[in-house]
Amino acid sequence: MNGFREKLYRFLSGRYGLRALGDPMQFLIYAVYLVLVLVQFFTRLRIISLFELALIGITLFRVLSRNIPAREREAQKVYALFLKLRDAWRFRGARAEERRQKRAVQKERRRDKEHIYRECPNCGATLRLPRKKGKHTVRCPRCGVDFGVKC
Repeated sequence: MNGFREKLYRFLSGRYGLRALGDPMQFLIYAVYLVLVLVQFFTRLRIISLFELALIGITLFRVLSRNIPAREREAQKVYALFLKLRDAWRFRGARAEERRQKRAVQKERRRDKEHIYRECPNCGATLRLPRKKGKHTVRCPRCGVDFGVKC
């Protein structure tokens, strides 16, 4: 038995190996595999077992691969995807709050009958101007540029 263990050790040396859940790509494969097993359990579809076998094949390929830099690049790409998804999930409430506030400000500006709101073409500052008919020249208080406004 000791000879088999030695041969197995020599065979696996220099290979990517099993990184458990530390490898984001393996984590993704395990998660998809688990979902497929649950779906197959409830639906009894035989086609799903083909996908499960494909995932097992991909896992074996990754475990036995000697191209470690390529496997690490794959893992980095999947990890970057996880970070994007996490950030999108984490900040979805903050973005919704910003949109809500922006809509409230726009609604308030539409109700304002005494003023018009224009943006400075140079710096983008929003200016609140008195509502007067005709063409007027306005100076931006932030950058000092003069520009024309039509009401």
